[in-house]
Amino acid sequence: MADFRLGRLKFKWQGAWTASTAYVIDDIVKYGGNSYVCTTNHTSAATENLFYSSDNAKWSLHLEGIVNKGDWVTATWYKVNDVVKYGNNQYLVTTGHTSGASFSTTNHTTYLEGLKFESTWAAGTFQKGDIVTYGGYSYIGKVDTFSSTLTPNADTTNWDVITTGFKNRLAYQAASAYVPGDVVRYGGNTYVNKVTSTGNAPSSTTYWDLLSEGFNWTGNWANGTDYLLGDVVSRSSNSYVCIQANAGNDPSTDTNGTYWNYVAQGGSAAQVLTTTGDMLYQSAGTIARLGLPAGSTGTAAEKAAASGQVLTVGGGASLLPQWETNNTSAPVFYVTKEGSDSNNGKQISRGFASIRYATDYVSALTGNDAPSATNPISIYVKAGIYEETLPIHIPAYVSILGDNIRTTVVNAAGGNSSELNLELGSALTHIKNGDTVSNDAGTKTGKVIDNPSTTKVTIIPLTGGAWTTTDKYVDIVSNKNADASDLLTSNKTYIAHEVYHRHVANVGAVSGVEATVKSRLEAYVADVAYNVKHGGNNKVFEYGAALTSGTAITGNNTQDTALLNYINTVAGEVVQNINVTESSGNSQTQTMFSGTTDTGSPKCSTAKSAITTLVNIITTGISNGNMNATTKTDTYIAISAVNTVPNAESTMVYLADHTIVKDMVFGGMTGFAAGSPDKNIEVATVKGVYFRLDPASAVTKSPYIQNCSVIGGAAVGVIIDGGAHKHFDNSATPSFKSACFDAYTQVLEGGVGFWCRGSAAMEIVSSFTYYAHISYISTGGGRIRAVSGNSSYGKYGCLSRGFDVDEATTDGTVAGLRIQVNPAASKSGTFQENEEFTGGTSGAIGQLRSDQISTADYIYYLPIKGTFANGELLTGTTSSATVTTAASSAVTGAKGFTAVVEGLSVAPDQGGSVQYTDNGSNNDAGSYVISASSYTAPDGRGSITSTRGQLGTSAAAHDGASVVALFPTQAVTTTTLTAAINNSVTNVDVSALTNIVQNGYIIIDNELMIVTGFVDADTITVTRAQEGTAAASHNQNASVTVVGAKVTSQDNLISDLNTSSTDVRVAQAGISFKATDYIKIDNEFMKLTAAAADTTGIVILNFADEKTVAAGDGQAFKIRYKYSQVRLTAHDFLDVGTGNRANTNWPYLPLSANIPSQEVDEERPGRVYYVSTDQDGNFAVGNFFKVQQSTGKATLNANAFDLTGLDTLRLGAIGAQLGATIDEFSTDGTLTQNSDEKVPTQKAVKTYVDAQTSGSSLNIAGTSGTGSIALGSQTLTVAGTANEIEAVAGSQTITIGLPNNVTIGNNLTITGDLTVNGATTTVSTTNTTVSDKLFELGTGTTGTGSGDDCGIVIERGGDDNVFIGWDESQDVFRVATTDATGASTGGLTLTDAICQFGDISTTRLTTNEVLEVFNHDTGGGINGTTAINCASNAVHFLDTDSVGNFTLNMRGSGSLTLNNMMTAGQSITIAVIYDSGNTAHYPSGALQIDGSTSWGSVRWAGGTAPVADDAKANSSSVLTYSILKTGANAYRVLGTFTSFKS
Repeated sequence: MADFRLGRLKFKWQGAWTASTAYVIDDIVKYGGNSYVCTTNHTSAATENLFYSSDNAKWSLHLEGIVNKGDWVTATWYKVNDVVKYGNNQYLVTTGHTSGASFSTTNHTTYLEGLKFESTWAAGTFQKGDIVTYGGYSYIGKVDTFSSTLTPNADTTNWDVITTGFKNRLAYQAASAYVPGDVVRYGGNTYVNKVTSTGNAPSSTTYWDLLSEGFNWTGNWANGTDYLLGDVVSRSSNSYVCIQANAGNDPSTDTNGTYWNYVAQGGSAAQVLTTTGDMLYQSAGTIARLGLPAGSTGTAAEKAAASGQVLTVGGGASLLPQWETNNTSAPVFYVTKEGSDSNNGKQISRGFASIRYATDYVSALTGNDAPSATNPISIYVKAGIYEETLPIHIPAYVSILGDNIRTTVVNAAGGNSSELNLELGSALTHIKNGDTVSNDAGTKTGKVIDNPSTTKVTIIPLTGGAWTTTDKYVDIVSNKNADASDLLTSNKTYIAHEVYHRHVANVGAVSGVEATVKSRLEAYVADVAYNVKHGGNNKVFEYGAALTSGTAITGNNTQDTALLNYINTVAGEVVQNINVTESSGNSQTQTMFSGTTDTGSPKCSTAKSAITTLVNIITTGISNGNMNATTKTDTYIAISAVNTVPNAESTMVYLADHTIVKDMVFGGMTGFAAGSPDKNIEVATVKGVYFRLDPASAVTKSPYIQNCSVIGGAAVGVIIDGGAHKHFDNSATPSFKSACFDAYTQVLEGGVGFWCRGSAAMEIVSSFTYYAHISYISTGGGRIRAVSGNSSYGKYGCLSRGFDVDEATTDGTVAGLRIQVNPAASKSGTFQENEEFTGGTSGAIGQLRSDQISTADYIYYLPIKGTFANGELLTGTTSSATVTTAASSAVTGAKGFTAVVEGLSVAPDQGGSVQYTDNGSNNDAGSYVISASSYTAPDGRGSITSTRGQLGTSAAAHDGASVVALFPTQAVTTTTLTAAINNSVTNVDVSALTNIVQNGYIIIDNELMIVTGFVDADTITVTRAQEGTAAASHNQNASVTVVGAKVTSQDNLISDLNTSSTDVRVAQAGISFKATDYIKIDNEFMKLTAAAADTTGIVILNFADEKTVAAGDGQAFKIRYKYSQVRLTAHDFLDVGTGNRANTNWPYLPLSANIPSQEVDEERPGRVYYVSTDQDGNFAVGNFFKVQQSTGKATLNANAFDLTGLDTLRLGAIGAQLGATIDEFSTDGTLTQNSDEKVPTQKAVKTYVDAQTSGSSLNIAGTSGTGSIALGSQTLTVAGTANEIEAVAGSQTITIGLPNNVTIGNNLTITGDLTVNGATTTVSTTNTTVSDKLFELGTGTTGTGSGDDCGIVIERGGDDNVFIGWDESQDVFRVATTDATGASTGGLTLTDAICQFGDISTTRLTTNEVLEVFNHDTGGGINGTTAINCASNAVHFLDTDSVGNFTLNMRGSGSLTLNNMMTAGQSITIAVIYDSGNTAHYPSGALQIDGSTSWGSVRWAGGTAPVADDAKANSSSVLTYSILKTGANAYRVLGTFTSFKS
């Protein structure tokens, strides 16, 4: 029956064949690499290896394929078309099978043959396709598997040659076996083996073929050596090549060339090539070698120096080849944009890349190459923009020269500069700018370039890398100590040698090795030098610790101590710059200090004392055997922060001595910010500086900046700071502290142009600033001299401030006062120079010192006695000249254009600036430049110093001109009373009569006695109690002072003397007065302790400008010459005050007005001297002379105008036609010339007027009516009105005034002041109103209180009047009753009255007695809550026994709270007194304030509130509460509770 198949329209894929699976017709499976179609329905075999035997018939091959099974392995079932790899070939399985123990080709066919490189052949098993090398050949196996024991070249059965090749076997060795392809060198030739051989030389063509001919260099020819073909030898400066093997055939004698041929003819080593770059050339008759330039194969620096040399000819007449440094000059270097800092910089083509590197390179040059006065160096910076890491230090004697001001541009590079700002944990004792400092460990060094404050230092690291906070800064004691340290360091070898040989000479031989001992001594001196400079003792201590621990000097303590003591002596002399007396054997030379030595006595005492201390530390340690007696100390300062400094905020260029910068543009700096006030640059933030002085280079020739510009923002164009070079003062090379600038333009918006600081100096020519906050400024004594400069825009022009604080000033004091004279009042004659004059009213006396009556109406004088009055007549004692003082404020301190001073030994030079010291009442911040001065030598006046109030008298005030009586003590004599005396005895027994004279005096205790006679050898008669002293009893052995005869009028005072001064000024202090003398002035005795005439005279100073603040007599002053100056000649100010670029609006008009007052600004004693113009053409010579060129107006402001030599003077307003030219001051009283060129004198005018008025008429007019008087014939009568106006005529005067009694019928209105001088002023009005808020009583009272009481008396009819006012006798204000009236004078009889006030507010209340009203409450006893009204009384007495325990409530009153009564900050103390009967009661409840306890609680005395046991029966108890209001309803209350019982 046929199959009928439904639904089977295609093959069905069943995947990989699997065992025991039912398959149907058309199923497709994959088995091995093939796919099969089922042709018979069946179930597959149980295992796959039965497929071919049992199942294959049921399948038809559908698609044939392969399966890669990888490497063949054993015991594996392989299917048909499986591919396996065995050996180098791949095989296709042809019959399914399980593999056996070894591979067999029976079930396989070769599918793909392959190759495998097996390296160099060695005996073993190989397969087909294996490749091996043998000799220079490669071989391939050609049978499937074989064992190879024969070499491939001998086994052609198993191997075929693939390639022929070479194998280098180096030089031929006879004992070696060679195979085909082996290559050997034999002689100078190379051969390849073609037949295996051993012992057959390459010269045998049977075994070898020639591969190449060549040379084999064997060195010098040696007899007996076997030479082969191609060997090359040297013989007699020639080289030969072997052309036939030989031994013993000398090349130089092989003239036929049988064995040898020439390679090269030569000479010595100089005639052959030996080194890279060698060249040979034919010289005269021989070959010569020319090597590369010296250094071309050396260090990097040597290569850089050799780089750039060119091959040229030279060397004399023969002109041979040679290397030459071309286009260079020894002291010239280049910086170019194409350069490299690895170059030598000597040529443009070998230029450096940066200016910083170039200057550092030049700084490092040594010896004759270093820059110096004899070797100045130029560095040319070619066109380009250079971004530089800062700062650039230009060494001394070096010039930096750009191409031109437009093409060589230097900017600050981005990032940080080399500067580091060290913030220190404590303040420095001293710093030396320019010094090289080290950290505490000595591992790092840096150069100090600035010290913004005592806790900040700016350094540039030199060695050891950047500093960190783990380092410590080493302090310096002082510049002197640093100089001493330098001197010790430079003499350490000298000192060590001197000490050694001094010991040998004075003590004896020194133990140990001499060189070692000297080395140890030298090390000690170095440690001493360190601690002398830096303070502390750490280095010396460490030396001592090592010494006492075994590091010996000599090994002998006695010798060590002696040597160290010698160091103390010698080192002390060295630092004092004393020439040391050298010991025999010392061959060293002492280095002396070449600067200005210390002027102290002794010299360098601090450093010498330090040396002694440091030596004693070691000698003590040697004595003790340890260092326990000393504590190690150092002066290291912790570094709290290390801050990098951005390039733009550092300093661009440091200028050294003899340096020049020319033709360059600089930019990129910033960081300046003005402080407050903004004119004080010392408080500004100063960053971004273009030029400064190098603090390590003393200026002996000023650095010079020429034809340069700086362009940028808020930076500083230049700072020349004398303080940075202060350490060079008194050195061998003191610094000028100066710099010069020519055509230095600065465009620094918001920055500073030129800053000259601290005794420095600048010379500035044709230098301009634009937009600067400050254009030019000098501070701290700096001096700027500028010509043809400019200050354009910006805020401030030229400023000057302060002085050099280190200047040794000339000091003195003001002498006397000034009187202003009334020029219109009575005067006569002319005062004589230095004469005394007296006040007609005051009786005061003065000595004239400068008469300026004729020119300025002033007298400068020395006060002798009293005070001159206003409006009084002064009369000269010698000249009888008179003058009247001004009506008010006649006497003032010295001011104006003149000063009389003392304390100066000579007249000071013109130009000094006088600065007054504030004495508390005459402070004057100004200073005044001296224009002239004169000196008067001392005239004998002086001071005697005294002990006041002697011999029982009291110190009192004395008028100047008072007579001084002298009681001169005799030579020192020991005299005493030998017997006591009472107060009446006139016979006095003394121990000796030496120097006692009749009419002389003796002093015993406080009694002065005059000697009237001598009784015997030890008894004198006296008159007791002389000169106002009191007679008294005196004890035996009392000291007796012997005094000579009284000089009644020895001298006189030349100034008033108060009660406390011990300095007595007299006319002739140098005559007769001496210490221990007694003087008497009026009724006061004084004992002298010293007497000396003045050593300085009187100086008259004239000032260039006016002093407006009066100086006090005796006020101190200082004269300075080193004050800050800015001197400008031909300077231009352009719209100063208009600020920055935007506001100046260039090229248009500024957006705001300029501020002329900001062109120049002085803070005295700083001065700005200038000759200038401004944007409007206005010309100025300082403040004294100005010309407005636009109007022609000239202003002269000077106290002296010298017209000497002036022929004409033109006076006029705007335009020439309105003015007049004056050529004469005429005395012609007729004025007949009628000239426009002559001005009449006063007398000429009077003569002319008198002539014109003679014989004329005078018309008059009154309030009503007119009249006429014929001059010369009629009289003008001025009539008064009774009781209203009166007219009195006398001589040429008509006096119009009021009569003695004036009656005003109606109202009187006075618009001026009303002065009433009568005895009584009566005001009879119903009401008197006064708008004035102050009444002054006692007007005109002078001196101390007059003794008159002053105040208001209230009339009360029959009752006592009431006085309210000042009680002069008690110096108190009183309210009292009195019987006095308004007419009473003097001290009034006063009885204190009771005053009642509300609140009294006072800072301090002083009273003799306070009677306080208390609240006496006799109501019911205290009980429960009891209110205390604080507004009415502070003391409350509850005078009834208490009823029970109670609570107090503090309040103002029943209607007033305590909170409203008191304000915060006020306090009140309330006392509550209450009685207790047989039962005691106490305040049991918390204190209330305004009925509440929310305010807090009482703080009780002793810390505990009252309890029941504190109260006592039958007692009076007192509660006090001090209530302090601290805020709204907030209080602090302090309480006490005390019970009193009899």
